[in-house]
Amino acid sequence: MFKTLKLMVATTAVLAVTTSAATAETLTVSTWGGFFEETLAKEIYPGFTKESGIEVKSIAQPEDSTWMTQLMAAARAKKAPADLSLVADEVLVRGNEAGLWAKLDPAAMEGAKSLKEGYVKLDDDGKAFAVGALAFYTTLVTNTDFNKDAPASWADLWEDKWDKKLGIVTTPNSGLLEATAKTFFDGYEIMETREGLEKVIAKIAELKPQVSLWYRDEGQFQQALEGGELNAGLYYHDVTMLSVADGKPVASNFPKEGGIVSDAFWVVPRDSKNIAAAEKFLDYMSRPATQAALARNLGVFPVAPRDSMDLTDEEFAGVGSDIEPVKVQTHIHLREGDWLKSKYQEMIAE
Repeated sequence: MFKTLKLMVATTAVLAVTTSAATAETLTVSTWGGFFEETLAKEIYPGFTKESGIEVKSIAQPEDSTWMTQLMAAARAKKAPADLSLVADEVLVRGNEAGLWAKLDPAAMEGAKSLKEGYVKLDDDGKAFAVGALAFYTTLVTNTDFNKDAPASWADLWEDKWDKKLGIVTTPNSGLLEATAKTFFDGYEIMETREGLEKVIAKIAELKPQVSLWYRDEGQFQQALEGGELNAGLYYHDVTMLSVADGKPVASNFPKEGGIVSDAFWVVPRDSKNIAAAEKFLDYMSRPATQAALARNLGVFPVAPRDSMDLTDEEFAGVGSDIEPVKVQTHIHLREGDWLKSKYQEMIAE
């Protein structure tokens, strides 16, 4: 699942797959729940309604695998569970391969021209099937009571200086594979083969003597880092910055190879009856002013160029970095799927 703000997001809502009741004056928009959905509904959507006259019905969607199942079922029934949905990169790719997304007119979404390159996904006919919404970072986080100096490189994780108190995510799609490939193997090309992936996993295995926690529960990691039970590890930049603001002894560090970035996109289920209104919504959400508002209100990383927004240096540093990021190679994780998960878990268990 797309991970940003997980500690503040309640994704327990189960959304029944029904035909959207929206009219030309109403859009049903689904996103991750809790703080995330509530903040969008309170701080972002009213500006769109004021400008367009289109009301937004904001709903929470369940976690990614459940939502993907519901989207597939809705498509078979020729129904749309929402007019727009915010999805992680993996759901975007899988849904596109299954033909789940409506085709949109880029000319009707002038604001999308403001986004960074690659954030408007086009098919062979020049139609858009997804528009970038936001991004988030995973970084090398540290307990500052233990380590005052910011690590300069991801390679610092492999140094024998963490007092055997590292915390590492148990799943292979955390971005550590990509950070390792970029740091030690000159880029992601080595990940294109299983033999290469095994070499990267073997390099990660060298961390094991220093790892005291392989975690799935983000809250467990955060509590252990803030309490000094862990000295460093991989974690979310946005959540760590909230801890910094609360006076906790932690820091989020961007190594010279870049933080690990993951993207989220807006998609329109193909059976939505409100395509024109959805295009107006995407136009609005893509504008630099709206992207800056997302950064300020949600702590997410904007997908508009920095120089197009009015974020201060402090505001920008609070959500991301100008360093070229480490990019999660979604196509590899989808292609290798169960094999990669199995190999990664074998490495942890050995």
